Amino acid sequence: MLDSSYFSLEGKKGLVIGIANEHSIAYGCARAFRTLGAELAITYLNEKARAFVEPAAQAVGATLFLRCDVMAPGELEAVFEAVREQWGRLDFVVHSIAFAPREDLQGRLVDSSADGFGLAVNLSAHSFLRMARLVEPLMTEGGSLFAMTFHGSEKVLPTYRSRIYHPDISWEQKS
Repeated sequence: MLDSSYFSLEGKKGLVIGIANEHSIAYGCARAFRTLGAELAITYLNEKARAFVEPAAQAVGATLFLRCDVMAPGELEAVFEAVREQWGRLDFVVHSIAFAPREDLQGRLVDSSADGFGLAVNLSAHSFLRMARLVEPLMTEGGSLFAMTFHGSEKVLPTYRSRIYHPDISWEQKS
């Protein structure tokens, strides 16, 4: 377990985007941040996802619990506006979302559909840039942005071709 006497996030405020359930890496991050003393805002994708994310948000004592579908116009902006109204600042953000259509996850990368590829890059990578732009004015004393990566950014997986669909993966292409 984490020892908050070694490192403390007491007084820090963070936003975690991408908890799917209590097994999510993002939930593990939220638990660690809360254990170290941070106050948290947690998002959920839609009403269907809310039932799975809300117990996780309650378990970490989230101050804010907000809907956030990064593909829905205005929702990401509304999250940062709610954070600004409640706290006035943010110290860190976790971006742990990615998506690609199922039919574009199998086979060769060069056979990906243009629509599927565009959707995957927009949701998985460009949303990180949008988030960074929105959080910048709230990080009045500096801050940290976290993005998750995936084993496929390090190793070639024959049945998973979406290596370039995630922020870290898009920017760290390996041959």
